[in-house]
Formats: sequence, structure tokens, C-alpha cells
Amino acid sequence: MEKRRIIFVAGVHGVGKTTLCNDLAARFNIEHFSASNLIGREKEEEHLRSKRVENIVGNQDHLVVAINKYFNNTSWYLLDGHFCLLNRDNEITQIPYSTYEGIAPSAILVLVDKPENIYARLSSRDSIKHDLALLRSFQEQEILYAESIRDRLGILYLLGNSTENKDEIFTFIEDLLI
Repeated sequence: MEKRRIIFVAGVHGVGKTTLCNDLAARFNIEHFSASNLIGREKEEEHLRSKRVENIVGNQDHLVVAINKYFNNTSWYLLDGHFCLLNRDNEITQIPYSTYEGIAPSAILVLVDKPENIYARLSSRDSIKHDLALLRSFQEQEILYAESIRDRLGILYLLGNSTENKDEIFTFIEDLLI
């Protein structure tokens, strides 16, 4: 399988993906896309504030279609998204492996943080109080499944905290772009 010039930046809601991707995009002059925005663009509907997703599998099909439509093979892209989502019943659900085959990223960067920090960001940003134990489990599942996808795709991978490991993250990105 041929890899695209996509760096998949993952992590649970509220971990800081968008903030870090904006920093990386400015520093390295590469485009940043959000998986949810691409899905919304394809579905022609606005992204919902709720973190619960109705049709996880169908949405991923829209994501791959959008990537095929908007990404070229010569430019590098940052794509922020997830390996797991909360379904409509608030259960942690893995996104199908076929989605990552369709994305065909060159590398994965998984962002992590203390669940208490994620809780605080989500509460402040979305005015939603999440269960701390659920956030902890959600992040653990995100990491485990990301590592499984990394192994199956045979691609580069970095796990880091965007505050504590920023220099390491910048070096990881810079080495990819060379």
C-alpha cells in the first residue's frame, strides 16, 4: 500500500490536537485539516457540539472520499482525528481499520494528557461535564488502538504531550518532511 503524505494527529477530544496542528502548520507551512470538518464538508452539514457520533462507520467513508477529493500526492498534510469515538450510547467505539487503509498516512502522532487536564479543557470549551473515568479509559483505548493501527500499517509513530514534548514533536515532524 502506497502511503500518502499525511501525518495523522490523533487523541481524545480536548487533548489539544487543533492547537498543536495550528502551531505545526504555521511552523512547517503545511495544510491542516480536521477529520470531522472534512466529514461535515462531504455530508454538507455542520459539525455537532456533542461528542457522540451517530454513524461512525458511514462517516469514515465520507472522510476517505473527502481526502481523495481535497488532498494531492505532492503536498504534506496534517489530519487531526481519532482512533476511537463515543457512540450515541456514550460507549467507546473503534473506527474501522479500513478507514486508516483509505487514509494511508505516512505517520501517526498521538497526543495525550492527564485526564484531569482534558476534563478541564472540555468543560471550559464545550460546557459539558464528562466522566473522568470515561476520559481515562477513552484515552487508554485511543492509544492501544493507535498502536495496533501503526503495527498493521507499518508506519512511523510518536506518542507525546503537546506541552511536555513539544520539541520532540517538532523534530518528529521535521524529520518526516525532509
